[in-house]
Amino acid sequence: MVSTPKGLRLPPRRAIQPTGRVARSEVNEASSQFDRGLSWMRFPPTLEKQFLNDGAPRRMRYFLISGLLSLFVFNGFLLGDYLMVPDVFLLSVKVRLLWFTPFALALLGLAWLLRHQVPRRIPPSALEYLVMLSGVLAGASLGYILSISRAPNSQYYHVGLMVVIMYGNMVQRLRFWYALAFSLMVYAIHIVGVLTVPLFNQRLIVPMVALLGATVVFTLMANYALERDERRQYLLSLRRKNLLQDLSSVQARLQQLSRMDVLTGLFNRRHFQQYLQQTWQRARHDGDTVAIIMLDVDHFKRFNDRYGHPAGDQCLMRVAQALQDKLRRPGDLVARYGGEEFIAVLPHADGDIALKAAERVRQAIVELGIPHEDSDTAASVTASMGVATCQVRPDLKEEALIAAADSALYKAKQQGRNRVEVLSL
Repeated sequence: MVSTPKGLRLPPRRAIQPTGRVARSEVNEASSQFDRGLSWMRFPPTLEKQFLNDGAPRRMRYFLISGLLSLFVFNGFLLGDYLMVPDVFLLSVKVRLLWFTPFALALLGLAWLLRHQVPRRIPPSALEYLVMLSGVLAGASLGYILSISRAPNSQYYHVGLMVVIMYGNMVQRLRFWYALAFSLMVYAIHIVGVLTVPLFNQRLIVPMVALLGATVVFTLMANYALERDERRQYLLSLRRKNLLQDLSSVQARLQQLSRMDVLTGLFNRRHFQQYLQQTWQRARHDGDTVAIIMLDVDHFKRFNDRYGHPAGDQCLMRVAQALQDKLRRPGDLVARYGGEEFIAVLPHADGDIALKAAERVRQAIVELGIPHEDSDTAASVTASMGVATCQVRPDLKEEALIAAADSALYKAKQQGRNRVEVLSL
């Protein structure tokens, strides 16, 4: 088979889809689920993994920045500790600055060191657990401080757990199911605190529990809406990417078809001229040789009249295949020039190489044994060929080589057909 020439490599018929065929079907399935309304915040398995992996680097960067800022806010509540639980203020300093802060900085440092390992070696879910752990420990720290304090205002300080819930659900934006588990754990810390701490005003239990419960519900609703919108945007981006790939594939296919002859599958005359021009420019720069073979099926009009156009089309396809089979060198290009005429470009070929190639093609066509009872040349289909060769010079144009091949072809017909004539420039 003749290889595709350098510089004019055609695209494959079907472009490779980055998301894969299965992923594309899963995108459609997930989109249908979102269109139906309530979503369980889970894509099909392959798509879910891809979604988490694609978002992991961005979420890791956000976690590092927001986590550091949240740590400053957490320690800033020492002022609130001083005002609300002055009796255990020193304990608050110890818990916040000496216990929780070193642990939080260690987590942030570990995340910084491993930031390039997500999602290659560390699953994205590890980040969600890391955020949950930091939030629960922050809530437990506040709960511990409040359980020790006997200050009258400490019972009002339980609303500080609202900030912890907002940290996990709104600031860090835990994935919904992680946010739900996180909220329930912090809420449990709150309930245990209001029910077990002595001297807690009984009239405040219901309002406090309801207030924090409302915070859980509202922040989870917002968290759900944010993640739903994120997932929907991700699906839209995938569908847009798939659409662009489809358009690109169609455009590439149309461009390919514009260079191909529909009947024979060979390149057409337009592509031949472009390739010859490029080959000519390279040969002129290198002082190299170029050869052209022009082929005409003998008495083809008679063949069509005798056997019909469908048989004529089959004949041309078999001749085209013989051309491709016998021109084996890399860079050789075969094209349909028009009607029953074919043409080939042979870079780096002198007269001897081109003549041998043309003779192989001529003999292969004879060996096809396609009956042609109305031929004056033989009982089967034959072809006449003109070969033109030259060493490319600055004063020589590629049109001159084509004209020489045409003249050689005319001479081959005049000399009785089914033969090869060579002309050198």
